[in-house]
Amino acid sequence: MKYFMPYWEDWVHRDFDPVKDSYGKGGFSNALFAHEIFNPPPYDGILVSLGVFELKLRLIRENGRPTIRGYRNIKKYLKLPSSFPVLGDCGAFTYVSAKKPQMKVPHAVELYSELGFDYGISVDHICAETITVKKEEAGKFKFKEAKTVKGGKVKLILSEEELEERRQLSLKNAFEFLELSKNAPFTPVGAAQGYSVETYVDSVKRLVDMGYRFVALGGLVPRPTGFIGRLLEVLYREVDLSQVRVHLLGVLREELLARMASYGVYSFDSASYYRKAWLKAKKNYLGVDGNWYSSIRVPDSSNPRLRKRLKGEHLNLKEREERILKGLRDYDRGNLKEVEALVEEVISYDRLFYREEFREEKYAGLYLKLLKSKIWQRCSCPVCRQLGIDVVIFRGSNRNKRRGFHNTYLFYKSLPVERRVGV
Repeated sequence: MKYFMPYWEDWVHRDFDPVKDSYGKGGFSNALFAHEIFNPPPYDGILVSLGVFELKLRLIRENGRPTIRGYRNIKKYLKLPSSFPVLGDCGAFTYVSAKKPQMKVPHAVELYSELGFDYGISVDHICAETITVKKEEAGKFKFKEAKTVKGGKVKLILSEEELEERRQLSLKNAFEFLELSKNAPFTPVGAAQGYSVETYVDSVKRLVDMGYRFVALGGLVPRPTGFIGRLLEVLYREVDLSQVRVHLLGVLREELLARMASYGVYSFDSASYYRKAWLKAKKNYLGVDGNWYSSIRVPDSSNPRLRKRLKGEHLNLKEREERILKGLRDYDRGNLKEVEALVEEVISYDRLFYREEFREEKYAGLYLKLLKSKIWQRCSCPVCRQLGIDVVIFRGSNRNKRRGFHNTYLFYKSLPVERRVGV
């Protein structure tokens, strides 16, 4: 079973200096990817959504051909070897609240072909049970319930008729996509949508009957684990998964991994271990002991956005910040034996940057647990070797993303070795 890493401009600065908190200029020319840090990479492939070109990047045409930051090939842009798999999807979540997909089938085929994707997923429409739209657009949809929310918008609970329309539209697009990609340089992947176990399985069967030998199940992210488990069980019973590859889009449920492998799921993608590095309050750093630890928040006193949170006037912020960082590094080197006073200073400093969720007693205990474990010193990965204690300091994207790379690496190591064979 293969693990694909979703890509959303997830790179760090190559020359980042954690002590000086600095990096050189050059923008993307100074970019460093996880697969350049780790050898081999901590994933079997990369998933790139065409939605990234709507939300993060802009495709520019040169001589009629689409380019990404001047690159005409997705692998050259990502600094990948030609043999490393890149899977593309159409970015259906970017238009989930629209009546119809905003991506046209011929355009998706063109982008996958011109940019050098290995696999391309057909244009689908997520069977989302709930969407939020502008009040004046609500009449376009068939819904069971509507509730006015902030910003003059309406939250709709879609009817089964509307959901079935989306499913049928996804299948119609998949048929057109397969026809247009017959001579394309990428492998077409049929997108299976549904709103029940039965409709998902029916979509997969229809795609296989069309001629697809690779299908991707979409719209599962908000589904309960029990639903996904039942779906896999029925799919395994009714579809010969030795004859068709199945990819689960955006799904990582630890309790299902063993069953996914036993049922013959070919691949899945998820960025959850990566994004926990900064999105979780208590679980930011995965230790080599298998336990999660809270990273230590040391706000950047020069960050204008953070300074707006300050309550009142505070002097010597920079001095306090630098004293804390020096103390943490002294402790890492063994020059500071007791950390209780240092943790108190961290808490006192952090308290100045008002956060509603801040609970100093909780964080003090989490920080002490992390520091006394010195768990980062037990990790031999290149991120931890390079950053030392800075890998567990919550502060800016260069540290936070590198910590996410570390988390992804440990997760990848925990998967069965067989996953790497036959991509």
